[in-house]
Amino acid sequence: MRPVSIQISAELFLEFAARVKGDPTEEIEHLVRRHLVQLDQVVVDADTFKRMTSKEFNDGDPSGGLEWSPLWLPNGTELRMRYRQRTFLGKVRFDAIHYGDLKYHSVSQWVRHVARGTARNAWHDVWVKFQGSDDFVYADTLRQVPRTGTPPSGESRAARIIRLGALSLLDDDDAEENKE
Repeated sequence: MRPVSIQISAELFLEFAARVKGDPTEEIEHLVRRHLVQLDQVVVDADTFKRMTSKEFNDGDPSGGLEWSPLWLPNGTELRMRYRQRTFLGKVRFDAIHYGDLKYHSVSQWVRHVARGTARNAWHDVWVKFQGSDDFVYADTLRQVPRTGTPPSGESRAARIIRLGALSLLDDDDAEENKE
């Protein structure tokens, strides 16, 4: 490869040459290569940091989730259930409910596990908290909203967001039926 000249002050080059053992040109080339490797590592570290601190890393694709008809539980949704005076928390992550080291592909599977295999109606046992909300909302209330279309009295901001999301899921289904 053809060498190029780099302009640096004569004093700096002479001081560097005095301190380096061997050819200063080779040492400068070595330092430049090492610096390039460090720059590449900084870019990789920055990309890794961005990926690891994003919502996608923690919960999966924000547009993904789990269907619990008629509700859509997007990734990041938290589920809460009380059983035998204990509270159990699950979270929808990567299109499944994660609880400890286990994952479930339906709400009823998770509820059955929490209730030690006993038959339960998940709609009556589960409370739902959507990402960006401060409140857990009773699942059966969420299921009733699309049927009635009217908000319950004293509806919180979280419940309103959930109700509107559930209604939009029904609107999407109606649009699909009209196409056929």
